[in-house]
Amino acid sequence: MAAPEDEQEFRSYPDDAWYSVRAVHDGEKLRIKYSNFPGDHDDVFEASKFESLEKLEEFRCRFRRMSVQLQDRECSKVAEGLYLCASHAFSDYDVRFYDAVVEHVIHKKHSFTSGEEECMCSFIILWQHGPLAGKLVEKKVENICLIQSSTKLDQNVASFLKTATKKIGTKCAVLSLSQIQPSEGWIGNISESNRQDTDIGGVDNHYTVLLENLETDLSASTIIEFIHRQTSITCQAFVSPSLSSELYTRGAIVLDSEKDLKNLYGFFNDPDHIVISSRGRPWVVAKSFTRHYISTLSNGTFMPKSEKKFEDSSTGIELKLVHSGTEEYRRAKELKDLFLEFSFHQERLHKRLAMEEKKILWPSPSL
Repeated sequence: MAAPEDEQEFRSYPDDAWYSVRAVHDGEKLRIKYSNFPGDHDDVFEASKFESLEKLEEFRCRFRRMSVQLQDRECSKVAEGLYLCASHAFSDYDVRFYDAVVEHVIHKKHSFTSGEEECMCSFIILWQHGPLAGKLVEKKVENICLIQSSTKLDQNVASFLKTATKKIGTKCAVLSLSQIQPSEGWIGNISESNRQDTDIGGVDNHYTVLLENLETDLSASTIIEFIHRQTSITCQAFVSPSLSSELYTRGAIVLDSEKDLKNLYGFFNDPDHIVISSRGRPWVVAKSFTRHYISTLSNGTFMPKSEKKFEDSSTGIELKLVHSGTEEYRRAKELKDLFLEFSFHQERLHKRLAMEEKKILWPSPSL
């Protein structure tokens, strides 16, 4: 049985596990009430405490519709590579839920007792977060929950996010290529003292928004025209080439002023609409880029396609806004959440790769 539309779950900060919750928005605060827990377990979040849009987006991703219990007759839905939610018992009285990816399915013939079907299969899963992240375990059907496609955010959560977005302000909304953490390559907020250090392709623009999930044949001129039509902001755009195996590509919007940057972030973070291509692919504001990509962009390798004489404008890719409450918005939101799940999984794989490489390159000395 599917969970009701208004049920949601929240990934708690203290233990990183998923819980069934109810959200209450009161002024500038959001109270998270955990199902089957007394009131003293409530979490309260204040809009003014979020320091950046990135952290606010991470908070938003901690909410989703309730996952549903996998039924015995539905085990065929579970295949290698499926992203799901599973339970783990730390004790008889401590069962928690975490996300995992299916690594392997051990199929076994189902049994039938008194007309009831019982799944005998086993599922080898790789935990994606929580205390067991990166470890493989074997689970049965009773431990498996299917993650539901996300649609519109809970009204209380959406209202709180709007309040928090306004509170963040210009200082914490600014992203720039000039401050990249040396270990991770994350794009961070910049201060007044280093804001003028970045130069992109020799153009004196220093305010940059990085984008993911763009159509591979999207032109920079299409981006420029769309942004100006929707926001009256004049910008420059860059689109990077993509690998043949990738379904999407990446790009950047470069702006002249901090005011334009703030307005553009407000446009992108408005939960009432989503930017999509004419093929239905939704834009995603990037959380991170590799240092190689940043370096290539800053050296001017990816010149604006609108300035290239050999640009092919016959692809016909257009951009548009889809608004909350429409079927197009529902599909776009589902696709956007799918991409974010993919990115989260990819991030975990990169960390695992780094860990395994370290073991090979710098093995622990034998005792």
